Amino acid sequence: MRRARFFIAPICGIMPQTMVQTNEGLNQKMREVRALADAKGFSSDPARVWEMLALIHTEVSEATDAYKKGESVEHVGEELVDAIIRILHLCSALNLDVEALYQAKMQRNWERPYKYNTVRGG
Repeated sequence: MRRARFFIAPICGIMPQTMVQTNEGLNQKMREVRALADAKGFSSDPARVWEMLALIHTEVSEATDAYKKGESVEHVGEELVDAIIRILHLCSALNLDVEALYQAKMQRNWERPYKYNTVRGG
């Protein structure tokens, strides 16, 4: 089994715990998305980075619009999952190790102060 960090909200200043992970998390999801994109004829050419970024923005905008219109949280969630799928597709096109990037970023974020980088408490 591979050891990976899972982050649990700190209580009274206790740092995150390390747990055992039995799969590859985000990298496995990224491979699933890439297989689907390839099978359905969606290019993963790095030359499409600008377009792929715009498509991610589109999905987030659709989630925002659905929420604003009072649509079901399931519909809002579906749009957010579309954004995740688009993000994973882009990460695959850039040949990124998403799991390692996620874990490193989460570790940095846990080390930051309470309500970091906010003016009004975000």
